[in-house]
Amino acid sequence: MYLTKRQTSNLKKIIATAQKLLDQAAKAPAPVKASKSGKGKRNRRTAVEAKKMRAEILAQRKKGVPVTKLAERYNVSTAYIYMIK
Repeated sequence: MYLTKRQTSNLKKIIATAQKLLDQAAKAPAPVKASKSGKGKRNRRTAVEAKKMRAEILAQRKKGVPVTKLAERYNVSTAYIYMIK
């Protein structure tokens, strides 16, 4: 398959642009994704621990404790706190 001069020119532009992007990506530091806990390690709770945690969260919600504080304390998202019934 043969390419026309115009197609060849367009391909060269695409390659040059891709190379620029690769060079920029190599120079820039990689973004660090922060975890909720800040430690980078996930914890898996047992069913008993999860049930106890849910009961504690419900009790504290009734007392008026802010959701953000509960989410930090239990290392869960605020959406999870709102989901608990």
